[in-house]
Amino acid sequence: MPTHNSPLVIGVSGHRDLRPEAVPRVSREVDEFLADLKLRLPDTQLRVMTGMAQGADLLVARAAVNAGCKVDAVLPMPLDRYVQDFDTESAAALQALLADPAVHCTVLPAPPGADHDAKHGDGRAVFYANLTQALAEKCNLLLALWDGKTSPLAGGTADTVLRYLGARTRPGRDESAVEFQAAAAEAVWGPHFVYWIPAPRGSLAADASQESRYVSAIGENLLALHGRGIPQALAQQFAELNTYNHEFERLNGKQAFDRLDSLLPTLAASVSPADSDDLQRIDAEYGKADALAIYYQQHSDRLFRGFSYTASVMALLFLVYAKLWDNSVLLSVYLTLLLLSVVVFHRLRSRQWFSKHLIYRALAETMRIKFFLRAAGADRLVSAAELINLTAIDQFPGFSWIGNVLKNVESLGVRANDDEATQRARLQNVHRHWIVGQQEYFRRRVRTLERDHRRLEVLKSWMLYAIAAFALLLLLFAGPLHERMLATITGKDGVLFLMGLLPVWLGVWELYQNKMAMRELLWQYRNQLGHFTIAQLQLSRSAQASRHQEILAQIGKEALMESYLWTIHRYHREYEPPTAT
Repeated sequence: MPTHNSPLVIGVSGHRDLRPEAVPRVSREVDEFLADLKLRLPDTQLRVMTGMAQGADLLVARAAVNAGCKVDAVLPMPLDRYVQDFDTESAAALQALLADPAVHCTVLPAPPGADHDAKHGDGRAVFYANLTQALAEKCNLLLALWDGKTSPLAGGTADTVLRYLGARTRPGRDESAVEFQAAAAEAVWGPHFVYWIPAPRGSLAADASQESRYVSAIGENLLALHGRGIPQALAQQFAELNTYNHEFERLNGKQAFDRLDSLLPTLAASVSPADSDDLQRIDAEYGKADALAIYYQQHSDRLFRGFSYTASVMALLFLVYAKLWDNSVLLSVYLTLLLLSVVVFHRLRSRQWFSKHLIYRALAETMRIKFFLRAAGADRLVSAAELINLTAIDQFPGFSWIGNVLKNVESLGVRANDDEATQRARLQNVHRHWIVGQQEYFRRRVRTLERDHRRLEVLKSWMLYAIAAFALLLLLFAGPLHERMLATITGKDGVLFLMGLLPVWLGVWELYQNKMAMRELLWQYRNQLGHFTIAQLQLSRSAQASRHQEILAQIGKEALMESYLWTIHRYHREYEPPTAT
């Protein structure tokens, strides 16, 4: 069975002209930073993503290779033109690193309106701004070798830091000064952080008061300075991401999964080589999250059923003891079951099977939607990260790391346009396997849940009628029921026993249904069926590819929002919401 490690991607931005006297200190601090991350994420692959520019980028790339990390060299332009921005020594270092097996090289597609013949200077700024955008979209943490000074240069170090943090949002040049404030302890920081290693440039004197630290954004051109130690929110993200990788490898090694589901076979005939790597990455994350979600759902469902059966048996024992057979053995069995249930509950509660099921199911459904949107060329029209921020699902314990995985599966650069026939075939496949497939799935599930719900309502009604009938028996046949039927048991004892047992079992069953949220699940499936039915009707009335992509993007947003709201609702049923700040 294949394995897939979800990496932590560290982006790099830094100056080309580091002051030579500062290079040993900066190199040492880069080594310490990478070593700390490897210690925190023993089961997670570290990947360093860098533009491989002269100076800081090459320094970090070399350190990453020496530390045993993989390096994603993302060049802003083809190599033959890129080396024109390097001196002879740095160009040779670049070529040597690109030849290293640990380095994987990708050239970003040129941004719209770029001048391919532009020489070093403002003409190439658009290429470096494109690289900044790629780093912001792909990396989970940014390492900045920066002097802390503002710069209006698009794609420069200051611009990359600020745009990654969301502290610079206006397009083009921005000459606003950067301001720093101490991070308030009570604030909620994230989701983006930069690890800033102060790096003086050229012949400028270094600021001895500055030390390496984590930085986050407060507002436009306003940054929060954290201590040298990793902020708790970021440490929690890393720990949860590592748990995700660790649990999958552990369970996969134990052959706990029957199989890993895959979406690729549904589109195999229409997947272009340009999309193949991206779709395989998304599919691998989907299969991984889906397998974990199913595993923990099975365990949490068994736990719910186990406690329901235990409560039913305990009720039966107690009523037998109280009404039919006054025997100390029954009481001993009852107390034993009660104590065992308390012990098992406290031992299993810390395993958080139910919350893990919710987390992994939310991730799996996100990957499913991203897969088909990517296949349809509509992925750029939907931002799952924005919906996560809008619903604040990442504020719940255990969910904060999902954004890291979303970034891992984002594509680099702009997708090339397919010819009309290929695009039509691709959209038809997505329509058939996603829209129609999900519509049929939700229709089946709604029918099944409605049928089960009707049966349960009938059963509950009959149980209530039976209880009423027993009460009527007591009223009409009070005398005969006092006669003994078996040993010391009278008819009245039998009727009272049944009158007590049926409501208790009815209550236990209702509690089980409430814990499983069957009615809410039916409600969610009906909503999803409605969304996909409307999308199916809209797609059947449109022939334009661009309109198809808009419809698919809209259903993607609706399905994602429905999934996140459902997850939040189910989480609230079992756990306290995040603490207010």
